[in-house]
Formats: sequence, C-alpha cells, structure tokens
Amino acid sequence: MTGRSVAVQGGLAIAGLVAAYLTWQREPERAPGAATVIDASKSDVSVVHYADKNTIVDFRRADGGDVPLWIHIVKGDGALRHNPEKRNLAKKDDGKKEQSKDQSKKDEVAEQPDTPRDLRGSDMAVRLVDNFAPLVSPRAFGVLDAAKLKELGLQSPTCKLDVTVKGDVRHYEIGQPERAAGGESFLRDTRDGRVYLMPRGLLADLQNPAHLVDRRMHAFELADFDRIVISAGDKTKEYVQTDRQVRAKAGFAPAKSPDKPDQMAKNWHDSLWRAFASELLGHGEEPAGGKPTPVLRVEYFDGRKSIGFDEFARAQSSSAVSEEPASSDVYLRTEHSAGWMKIQTGAQIVSDAQKLLGSH
Repeated sequence: MTGRSVAVQGGLAIAGLVAAYLTWQREPERAPGAATVIDASKSDVSVVHYADKNTIVDFRRADGGDVPLWIHIVKGDGALRHNPEKRNLAKKDDGKKEQSKDQSKKDEVAEQPDTPRDLRGSDMAVRLVDNFAPLVSPRAFGVLDAAKLKELGLQSPTCKLDVTVKGDVRHYEIGQPERAAGGESFLRDTRDGRVYLMPRGLLADLQNPAHLVDRRMHAFELADFDRIVISAGDKTKEYVQTDRQVRAKAGFAPAKSPDKPDQMAKNWHDSLWRAFASELLGHGEEPAGGKPTPVLRVEYFDGRKSIGFDEFARAQSSSAVSEEPASSDVYLRTEHSAGWMKIQTGAQIVSDAQKLLGSH
C-alpha cells in the first residue's frame, strides 16, 4: 500500500467521523407546522415550575453531586397556601355554594395539606426537563381573540408554567378545552400572547410528579458487592456473597466459613433486596412520630470499599425491637435515598436480622 493510498483512506475515515458527529448533533426533523416555543440547550434550562390549585412542583437541576435532579412537591391545601392567587379563587368558589355538614367534614379531611417534599428525580424526570430544551410545539396558533382563548380554556387558566432559561424566567398559561376528545392542552406565552399546542403527555407528567420520583434503594446491583456487614446494638455479623456474578447461584456464607452457604441469610437478603417503599419522605423530613431511632444497619462492600448501606429505624413512639409486632412502622434510608422511606415489610426484615445475629 502506497503512502498516497494511506492518506486517502485516512482522509475518508476523518470525513466519516465528521459526518457522524454532525448527524448526531443535528436536531431531529420536525413535523410540518411544528414551532419552537423555547430555544435552549439542556444546560440552559435549570428549573421547570408547574402550579395549579392542587399541585405545585419544581423540577430543579442539581448543582453537582450524585443527584441530577430534585423534585419539590406541594400538594393538597398546601398548594393553595403556597399560591395566594389560587387560594383566593378557591375561597370565592366555596362562597358560591352551601355544603352539608357531612360534606364539609369530608372536604376538611381531603384538604389537609401534605408536607412539602424534596425528592430525588428519576431518569424519566431528567428526560421531562430535557424536553424543554428545546421545547417544540406540534403546532403554533399565533395570537388568538377572546372567544378562541375561552374555547381553548385559556380565558381564566388554572394551570401555570414557568421555565427558567439562563436565569430568565419564562411565564406560560396552560388551558384545556372542556370537550377535548384527544386530551389536548394549550400553552400561552404571557410575553407575546402567542398560543401553542402542548406536546402530548407533557401536562400529564407535570400534574403527576410522583411517578417521576427515583424510588430505587441503591444505584448498584447485586453483582457489585462481595460482602455485607449486619449490625444491631453490640451485635455484628459479616457475610460474603458467593457466585455474585451468576444471579441464579448467588448466595451468602459467614465470612469465617465462606465454604458453608447459609440459606437463611440468603432468604433474608432476598427479602431485603426486594423491599419497596410504601411512602417516601423528602430530604431532611422526619416521620410524624419524630426522629426515628436506628435499630439495624447493613453495609455493602466491594473489597475494602464501602459502596452503600441500609439503615433501618423505628419512630420514637415504637417500643423495643424484639417486642415489636410485624405490623409496626419501620423506616429505611440508604446512601441513594433522599431521606427516610416507610418499608411495608420492614418489621419482618429487622426481626429476621436479629435471628441471624443471634445464630452461630
């Protein structure tokens, strides 16, 4: 092969790489009639704020750390208290109608405010915020008259959207027609009055932030650790994970006798690994009973490096561990969680851990 042919092939290879890069950077082709509402890159959009009379939610990109996105949620009457405009509107609506005593009691219970919570956003939440950079509407309608705004639910909108782009807050109103067969919603830019069709599903995600919360206990997998240390009070026990690379064969054995698998330990850890949260508390939030008392800790290691932990605790109103029935509330926090989580099977997990620590 001559030097000239090598140079030609090298040039073609570079040209191919450049073409691939440009293709990757190019925005996807848009449907006819599509319009850009917000022209921004992903790093430009820092906060997406949505509010109606039932929900206020902020999707906020985190500054560093291992949390890409925080979700701040206020629901119920708490949303009204954080939104004076909607609170005054609700009071006017209440004054227009009389309610029976039974109905009043039901409403009083229903309007009890939920605690504002700061929760860790999932990958889906990150993708939601990414949809605003840029935000592309399937169709633009321009500036509409009062009759058309009323038809689209934009005459007296109850939903508001604010998007922070490079520190500048863009304000929008959201309308929903009363007889929209396809569930369409519309966006009105308060700066110039222009109206856009919202991308399908975007409003539903904004109104239901709970399904965008990261509910994982850990970011690592079973194959990522080789031993665990269980401790409660003055009792500690260490187990090694055997055959961790083969899920079907993986098990646990006491560190002092790694050639003797312990089925009880495997069953216990299987239930721990499958545990799920029935309630997520926010960052810095404590259970209703006050600061919980830690009763069990499980630490995960890969070699000498600690990669995570499970810390179980009971509310202060609870009694001793060994005397607790399996139905009592138990909370858990991990290296990955935003805060405490109520675990439905927590009491049983703690009780079985006590049996492991007491076995030889």
